[in-house]
Amino acid sequence: MHGIGNYGRYWDLFANAVEGRLQLVAPDARGHGDSAKPADGYAPEDFVRDATAVLDWSGMARPIVVGHSMGGFHATALTLAHPDRVRGLVLVDVGPRVELAGGSRARRLSLGRPDRFADETSALAYLRETSPGYGDAVYANRMAWAFRREQGGGLVWRSSKDALAKILDQPNTGVWERVSDIRCPVLVVRGRRSPSLSAEVARQLVADLPHARLVEVDAGHNVALDRPRELADAVVAFTREDA
Repeated sequence: MHGIGNYGRYWDLFANAVEGRLQLVAPDARGHGDSAKPADGYAPEDFVRDATAVLDWSGMARPIVVGHSMGGFHATALTLAHPDRVRGLVLVDVGPRVELAGGSRARRLSLGRPDRFADETSALAYLRETSPGYGDAVYANRMAWAFRREQGGGLVWRSSKDALAKILDQPNTGVWERVSDIRCPVLVVRGRRSPSLSAEVARQLVADLPHARLVEVDAGHNVALDRPRELADAVVAFTREDA
C-alpha cells in the first residue's frame, strides 16, 4: 500500500528486487493512479474497505500487508479492523507522529505542486528539483506512472489534488492509540535519514506492539526507492520467519 501522491507501480524497484520470491499485489489507492477519484470518501475506513475488496478479488488468504507512509497508516487500520485477514504487517517509515519536516514536505508536494506541465522536460526538471538524489530508474518510474499525458502533449498528475487535501485533513481516528491490540507479527522499517519518522517514535512504536521488531536502513522516507534491495530482503526474511 503506497504513500500519499504515489501509485501502485511505486513498488516496481522493490518488486524487481524481490525477484519472484513473493507474489505481490500493489493497487492504486483511491484518489491516486488509475483508481477512482470520488468527491468524498477518504477516511481510513474507506481505504480499509478498498483493501478488503482487493483481498477478496485476489483470493489471497491472510497475506503479509506492506504499507509505506499513508499506506502504512491504512494497513494498520486494516489490521485492527480485520485481524483475521492479515498474517503479518510491515510498516515502512510510518508511525504515530510525523516529524514537522516530513509533514510539511508532504503537504507542500501534495498541495503546492503545479497542476500541469507543458512537456516531459519540465515535468522531469520539477521531479529532480523537488526530490533530488535518486537514480535514473526512480525518475523513469515516476515519469511513467505519476503523470497522464494529455492529447496536446502536456502532462497532468494521475493523483487528484482534491483527494490529497482531503486525506491530509483526515483526523487520526484513534488508530495509533490501538496498536497494542495488534497480535500478528509486525516489522517496522525506518530510513535513518527520514524527515518523517524519528528513531524515538519508531522505537516507541515497536515497544507498544506485542510482536514487533525494528529494522533501520540508510535511506530517506522513500525506503523502497532508496534501498529497494534491502527492503525486499527484509520483507522476504520476515515472511519466512512468520511461516
